[in-house]
This record gives sequence, structure tokens and C-alpha cells, in this order.
Amino acid sequence: MFFLISSNRVLTYTLSTTLCYIISQAAMELLQRSAAKIQRKATTINSLQDNTSGEDGKEDHASDEMLKKSKEVATSLRGRLDRLTPLSTTCCIYRVPQKLRKVNMEAYTPRVVSIGPLHHGEEHLVAMEEHKLRYLQNFLSESGKTLEECVEIISREEKRARDCYMERINMSSKEFVEMILLDGCFIIEVILGPRDPDLRGPNDRVYNKPWLITDVCRDMTLLENQLPFPLLQILYNLALPGHENDCSFLTFSIEFFRDLLKMPKIKSPEFARNISSTYKVEHFLDLLRVCQLPLSLMTSRGQSKRIYTMIPTATELHEAGVRFELGSENKDLIDIDYTRDGVLKIPKLILDHKRESLFRNFIAFEQCHCQKTYIADYIVLMDQLINTTRDVDILVKTKIIDNWLGDNVAVTNMFNNLLINAIGGSDSYLADISEGLNEYYHVPWNKRKAALTRDYFSSPWRGASTIAAVILLLLTLIQTIFSGMSVK
Repeated sequence: MFFLISSNRVLTYTLSTTLCYIISQAAMELLQRSAAKIQRKATTINSLQDNTSGEDGKEDHASDEMLKKSKEVATSLRGRLDRLTPLSTTCCIYRVPQKLRKVNMEAYTPRVVSIGPLHHGEEHLVAMEEHKLRYLQNFLSESGKTLEECVEIISREEKRARDCYMERINMSSKEFVEMILLDGCFIIEVILGPRDPDLRGPNDRVYNKPWLITDVCRDMTLLENQLPFPLLQILYNLALPGHENDCSFLTFSIEFFRDLLKMPKIKSPEFARNISSTYKVEHFLDLLRVCQLPLSLMTSRGQSKRIYTMIPTATELHEAGVRFELGSENKDLIDIDYTRDGVLKIPKLILDHKRESLFRNFIAFEQCHCQKTYIADYIVLMDQLINTTRDVDILVKTKIIDNWLGDNVAVTNMFNNLLINAIGGSDSYLADISEGLNEYYHVPWNKRKAALTRDYFSSPWRGASTIAAVILLLLTLIQTIFSGMSVK
């Protein structure tokens, strides 16, 4: 019995011990697994923390680099801003926009002489520099001024002269003043040349060669080849003391260009006084442009609200009964009139090989400087009137166009290409005329009446024949009626 009890106790103890061992092993294994999991989580957390710390470091480094670059860009821009000069309110001489220049480069490029800085020193123009020196010598002799006095006067005007150019002139003060004095005195001597031919002498290399003075005149009308007009006025006053308060320089300038450019209207001294009192002339090209304008446009400050509408060609208008007539000799070039009974009056336009260059430079100046594009408006109307040589024929026969270009094809091509790449204004001083022409053209009776006139009354003989035929027809009809009545 005792043995059984003891055996049971031993068995119970053994089982308990074994169970405790198993439980302890399981617990140890569970603890180890938990510890391993905790270790892995800790490792992951540390890794994430390390990565986060690395990324933060990278972000801080990138932020420092961006800040450094921003400071460098700001410093560069600040330097450029500090070097900016204030925009001039007297700017009036420009480079021709490239989109216009590429259509006809020759029209904007001087042939024989550079005036001002934009073409100064170009190889094909250097030959004229000796003539400028000789003309300066004549200027000093005639004015009685010393060279030092003239240099001092021009030096005082240097800042104002530079401000007249759109682009910055990269010339030293010495170079700029020397250039302005030579070019300015050359211009004064050229303008005053016709005043007294005896003063020029037999050795004058410019006036004694007609082709050369013609090219000089043409070069003096280019937008890129200008000196400020007030500066020329100062030099003129030095050459002819006592004329500071009159308009003689304007008058001499107008007469000089009128003769060489074949301007049809003779501008009187009164016209020069009108310009002087109502308009600030910027340079020669501006002066020539204003010579094409009637006084009403010259003094206009308001904006037209009328929109120009496209018009039919000269042939189409002629077939609709519109009559083309030569405008009065006293009219300015672009002073076009239209009456509601279908009469379009246009002043004479002399077309030679210099006219296209002049028109193109007018248009370029208006594109760069002017609020009102009067010359471009005029070209728009002429371009729409002229589409074929038949249109040119009508304008030539009515003496509106005096064609020196050789044939009507050249006239057609010129007008059809003048406005390529030019931008016109939204309004036009010719808006009323375009509206009137369109109204007349779209009235059916006007076309029938024109056809009747053209077919039966185009000449006195044809008109007389038509009237005689109508009378004969009426007499025959009356005779037939009376014959019928007598038979009854």
C-alpha cells in the first residue's frame, strides 16, 4: 500500500515537474519570439528614424542650395536693374523692325552716307567721311565760329541727342560729339547748297555729281539715318546768325526735299510757320511725313471711332459709276475727297524709284512712333484700289498717278507689297470715304446707269449717234402708229 502511495506521489511529482518544464519551455520560447519581434520592430523603427533623419538632412541641403541659387539670381537681376537707364520721353529715331526690313532691306539702308550712329562706320559709307570734313571746313569758314566753340555747343547737347535714339549708343562722348558735329554740319551745308550755287565752287564733289546728291537726299530720308531736328536747328543758327526766331530752316529743308523728291505741292513759308506753331518736328523723315498731311490731320489729337471697311478695286468702282478725278494742286498727298454722287478726288502721286523707299520709311516710323498711322491708311486705300494693271490704267488716265517706274506692273507690285508685315490701326481717317464708296457700289441702279453711259455715251460721237438712233426709232414708231390709224 505504502508502495502504491509512494509510486503515485512520485508519478504525480514527475508529471508536475514535466508539466512545469514544458510550460517553462513554452514560455521561454514565447518570450524569445516576442523579444525577436520587439527587436525587429525596434530595428525597423531605428531604420525609419535613420532614413527620416537622412531625408531631413537631404532636404536641408537642397533648401540651402535653392536659397543660394535664389540669392545669386536676385543679385544678377538687381545688377541689371541698377544698370537700367530711365526711358527717354524724347525718343524718335529707331531701328526698323526686322519683320519690315526683311521684305525690302535696300529700302532702309543708306547708299552713300551715314547720318547719326546707327550706320556709322559701315564700310560702304566710309568714302563720304572726307566730304564731311570738307563741308565742316566750309561751315566754319562761313559761320565765323571756331572749331572749339562748335564742339562745346554740341557737347552741351550730347545727352539730349543720345536720348533721341531708341537703342543705347555704344560710343564714347568724344566719338559721339565728333560724329554729330561732322554729320550735322554736312547736312546744313547740303540743305543750304541750293541757296547760293556760287558758294559751292567747281570742286564740290557732291553737288557737281547729280547722281550723288540724289542719293544723299534719299539717304537723309531713312528712319535709321537721322539726327534730331532741334540739333540741326542749333547748327543752322550758327551758320546763319539772326535767324533763331524764324522758320527759314524749315523752309530751306522743305524746298530741298521738294525738288529732289518731286513733291507735287509747293509748300510756302506760311506752311512752315504753321508747322512751327502747331507741330514739333522730330527729324527730316517726320518733316516729310507731315508735309503729306492736311492741316486738319496735323493738328488732330482725338481718336477716330470709325472703322475702315475694305473697298472694291478701281476697275470695279469705275464699272459701278464712280468717277475718278485728280485732286486740286493745293491738296496734300493724302487729302482725299469723296462726294455722295460718286466722285473720288485723289491728289497727284508721282511714282519714281525713290518713292517706295520713302513710303516704307514712313510706315516704319508710324509703326514705331506715331499714334495715328495716316500714311499707312492712305496706302491701304491705294492698295485696295490697285489690284491689276487695269486699275493702274484708270488712275494713270485720270492723271492721279504719274508713273515714272516704267510700266503699270511695277506700280501694282509696289502697292501690293508695301504693307506686308505692317500692322494698321483699328481706325482710319478714310473710314467715311470707304463707307461712302461701298454704299455707292452696292446700289444696283448705279451699275446699270454706268453700263448705259459706258456703252452708249462714252464719247460725244457715240452719244450723238445714240440720241439720233433713239429719235429715229421714235419717229419710226410714230409713223407706224399714224399709218395704222389712217388705214382704219
